Amino acid sequence: MSKLNKMIREFREDIGQSVEGLALLLQLEPPEYVRLEDDWIPPDDILQRLSALFEWNYQDIKRIADNTPSSKTKNRSPEEQELDLSKVVAAETALIDSAPTPLAKMIVSARLEAKQDARGIATLLGVSADYFQEFENGLIPPDDLLRKLCSLFGWNYKQILQKLKTQSSVLLGAPQPLLPAKEIQARFPKQDLPELPEIESALSLNDQIQQARIEAGQNIEGISLLLQVNPEFYEQIESGEVLPDKELLKRISSLFGWNYHELLQREKSLQLSQLRPAVTSLDSSESTNTKKKLREVQEKIAENWQQMSREQQETLLTQLEFIHGSMENLNKQKLETS
Repeated sequence: MSKLNKMIREFREDIGQSVEGLALLLQLEPPEYVRLEDDWIPPDDILQRLSALFEWNYQDIKRIADNTPSSKTKNRSPEEQELDLSKVVAAETALIDSAPTPLAKMIVSARLEAKQDARGIATLLGVSADYFQEFENGLIPPDDLLRKLCSLFGWNYKQILQKLKTQSSVLLGAPQPLLPAKEIQARFPKQDLPELPEIESALSLNDQIQQARIEAGQNIEGISLLLQVNPEFYEQIESGEVLPDKELLKRISSLFGWNYHELLQREKSLQLSQLRPAVTSLDSSESTNTKKKLREVQEKIAENWQQMSREQQETLLTQLEFIHGSMENLNKQKLETS
């Protein structure tokens, strides 16, 4: 390899461009460009294109080429050129076949067809090359980037979205996660949620979320980014100050590999078992009887809770929520009249 060949290779690596991309810009076949980085000193017309593209001084480049011992143009036979081209095609085919999902295969194939590398497409999408590489590794892009991909490659967005519904990958709407989502999920411990309601000393939801994050070696900013919430709100979830709504609970379950329905059912059961309505203590026997009846009702509900079907539990919870809302209205009226 001469000094000029080495300069060409180092320049391509510095700008993160692919062999196919530079070959297209220089109006060469990929095998011809490969020879440029190997041992071929090209003729003047190609040297001029190189100098213009790389912003080099043509006279300096011409002087280097003339002083190179192997400066004579090497002409390869059609058979050799065909062999080089077949190697490039074989490598591209292997790369497409190694993609884990249909969407990933489409992205890799479209990128190679455009003769671009990951950095080039990532630049067009406005994301980092590492993040774009995750799309080729099987991560489904968030909706805004999926639309950009469809526009860039000329795909039908609705058709792509329909195909994604048949895949089991989780849509993570993070613009740029601090760690790849697949790596984060691999660090999370396996959870057997169906057994959790039977464990008396089970962790509360906020402690369970905090423990999973710590065991994954991730910080609050990284998890909040993946869950599409701000770090302050996520800290309130871990501290137990607020409970996530159903949509956020779904994202948490998907990220940590938990069963959403079992987790939701467990939390509703815990909330019911911890229900302790505030009853003002009065000296009259009438208030004591009322308090006793309330306790009896609570105990009966708690005793029969596990024997009830999920539909019956949902119905009872709805009724209790209605009663709770009525209590709040009564309290408001009391405050207004006082």
